[in-house]
Amino acid sequence: MAQRLIKHLHHSRIDSLSDGIFSIALTLLGFDLIGVVKQVSEESDLNAALLEKWPVFFAFFLGFLVLYAIWYEYHVTSQYVTQTNVLVIWQHGMILMLVTLIPFATSLLGENINTPNMPWAVFYFGIIIFVEKPISIVFLYFLRKRGAFALTEDAPVDAEGWARLGLTFYSILSIYGLVAILISLINPWVSLALYGLYMLSRVNPVRSFNSAMPRISKRAGVDLEK
Repeated sequence: MAQRLIKHLHHSRIDSLSDGIFSIALTLLGFDLIGVVKQVSEESDLNAALLEKWPVFFAFFLGFLVLYAIWYEYHVTSQYVTQTNVLVIWQHGMILMLVTLIPFATSLLGENINTPNMPWAVFYFGIIIFVEKPISIVFLYFLRKRGAFALTEDAPVDAEGWARLGLTFYSILSIYGLVAILISLINPWVSLALYGLYMLSRVNPVRSFNSAMPRISKRAGVDLEK
């Protein structure tokens, strides 16, 4: 009789944890705004004091956009995964670790806009946004080598094609992110604009992926026709 082995976690367990972490991270973004209340309330001109704090509000908006877009993309891409293993679980874990750092990066950015430290604040903000891409490349490479994950029947491509598309797509985004991050040390405002363009492309990841897949599939050598 064959030995019964312990199975890996069902993907729904990862989704439950991720939603909780995203919720907490989104909530933490608002703490900086609460801290502003006492500062501006001590000023004689409340509206002028609020206007002076615009970097904090700007950083909050950008951080919220980043977090919510990551959550959206996270579930769009993971909805087809039916089988987990140690690589899949730890790939998600690394993404969630970066999610917990976004409130820190947002606060750092808000406190350093228009200061001598702005280039480095923008630099670190960009790293936390984009470092997930090269991390995903590493995990997808080993997943492809091991053939250790499965997708639902309605997935756009099979598991092999999914991995190849992901490797190509994340490689392009990694290059874009590296350029945007390095520019921050020269002109941080240009970097912020590049970060913003990237996040706007993630506002509707379903449309973005569907538009990009035909072009990416040619580079990756993946047939999208079933």
